[in-house]
Order: sequence, then structure tokens, then C-alpha cells
Amino acid sequence: MYRIAIVDDDYMVRESTKAVIERNFKEENFQVECFSTFSQLQSELSQELFTVYILDIELPDGNGLELAKEIRKIQERAYIVFLTAYEKYALFGYEVRAFHYIIKENMEKKLVQTMRQICREIGIHVKGQYLVKRAGVFEKVALREICYIYKEQKNSIFVTLQGKKANRESLKEVAGKLPKEQFVMAERGYIVNLLHVERLEKGMLTMDNGDLIKVGRGHNREIMQKMSEYMERGWR
Repeated sequence: MYRIAIVDDDYMVRESTKAVIERNFKEENFQVECFSTFSQLQSELSQELFTVYILDIELPDGNGLELAKEIRKIQERAYIVFLTAYEKYALFGYEVRAFHYIIKENMEKKLVQTMRQICREIGIHVKGQYLVKRAGVFEKVALREICYIYKEQKNSIFVTLQGKKANRESLKEVAGKLPKEQFVMAERGYIVNLLHVERLEKGMLTMDNGDLIKVGRGHNREIMQKMSEYMERGWR
């Protein structure tokens, strides 16, 4: 479950923003919570965090930019989206690494586009699990959490967001079970999850955990094509 916080002192804006998300992202099943003041959200942050913050800039008990700074202190990778009636604040969003800045009069279309991009980046559209098997242990791993997989003798090693997991299957067996539009062979011993590829340059893939993976000569064009297709799917 991904949580979204909407902070705006205007009741109608809060409800319409929530409605846009719930109407356009039913399958994603976001948990949307609304707050009318700076302090209400601050109180909630002491107990639980959110994935996405949609903030008005002018609040009755504070400033949305200051609230964003507070969020950044405890969440480096949270998505912060400013929703405001004033274009003059747009440049200030860079101070807190805001993901997007949306003018309220263009809200619905821009918000949907922004949320689609966020969905692509966090991999919410990547469905399914893989059953990793090792020494009598069976463990489900969400496909979105797999960064890449590499060969180790007759077995395979899953590099995930939670660490490495050994799997008693060959890389060939694993490849046959994974969705081919999402997982691509980088070279003979490596399968990469396109969700976690940050960069392709000079025959090297940079993964979002900082790892570098060499691309085999015969796979470079395929990976470029698959990355392009993947980016396009993320905006639909």
C-alpha cells in the first residue's frame, strides 16, 4: 500500500485532488489522506510516513516550502508535488527537490501525468512475485523489488532492495519465468530489471543501487529498444 498525503487549507481543493487520484488510479489502490494544516501533517509524520506529498504552498499555520524541508530531513526519496495557484513559487521547489509543480487551474491533467510518472518510477505497475527456493526455504519476492539477477555456478543470485537472495535454479530457468518486457538479458550471466536501470552509456548499465553491469555486444540494441518501450508504457 502506497500512502499519499494532500495538504491544503481549501476543503474543495483537497477533495477534488483526492477524487482525481482515486478516479484515475483505482487499480493502484493508493491510500489517500487529507490534511488542512502544516501541524496536522507534522503530527502524523511522527507516527508514519508517506510515499507522495501533494502540498499547497500557502497554509494558515505555515509554509508548504518549510513543510517540504521538514519532510526532506526524514525522507530523502519521498515524492513532493506542489499544488498552488501562484506561478511565482515555482523556482523555490528546487530547494527541496520537488518532483513537480502544478498550477491549480490545470490541476487534473497535470496531476494525472505526474502520478503516472511516479507510478512508473516506484514500479507500482510491475505486478507479480517470484518464488525463490533455497535449502528447503521458499520465499516470495515482489518483481518490483528485484534489481538484477546473476549466475553463480548452477544457481542464481537475486539482488533485491532487501539484499541478496540465493535461488536454486539456473539463470535460464529463471529467465523463462520472468516477464520479458520488464526483465532483459544484459550479458550471458546477468538479467536486469528495467525498473532499476538508471543509465546506459558506453556499454555499461548503472543500476539505481549504484552497481555497474556490463552489456554484452549482442544485447546493447535490444536493451536500448526495451528501455524506450518501458519509458513509453510508464506514461500510459
